[in-house]
Amino acid sequence: MISVFSTIARYLLDVYYGARSVWSSCITAIPYLFSAGDFRKEVTEQYPDPISSRTADDLPPRTRGLLYNHIDRCTGCKECEKTCPTQCISIKADQGAEDAKLWVSKFDIDFSRCIFCGLCAEVCQPQSLVHTKQYEGAVYELTDLVASFGRGSVTNEQREKWASLRRAVESDEVFL
Repeated sequence: MISVFSTIARYLLDVYYGARSVWSSCITAIPYLFSAGDFRKEVTEQYPDPISSRTADDLPPRTRGLLYNHIDRCTGCKECEKTCPTQCISIKADQGAEDAKLWVSKFDIDFSRCIFCGLCAEVCQPQSLVHTKQYEGAVYELTDLVASFGRGSVTNEQREKWASLRRAVESDEVFL
């Protein structure tokens, strides 16, 4: 009989501790519900924070932000595309006006796949591909994370113009 009473007493003691725990939690939460006194503090922070927000001048000198391609310098060698571990760079190049330089018709960088490792910028011989100090790339649509730097497809008019320039250069070299 003694064990039955001790079991009931232990149960009632556990109920008491549980009720006391719930009551103390409610007492703690009530001031927050009714904004009583100094208990309700604003925790929302403005973005960008005018006091602690970073600008390009605040960032370290070797910061790797979003990539940018100076398309006029780009030779279309595709070294950056080969080096990229995530294959986020897509390049399509056609024969250009000069034999040594290709016409880069498509140069897309998918920032949703980019890990900002910097390997592509290191292997770029003409140094057309660089990391900027821009680090905010938030967009609403995933397709907006693709940056296009290409010049577009080569038109027939451009091909004819290049051919006439080559003929003119060749004819001038013959008469020299």
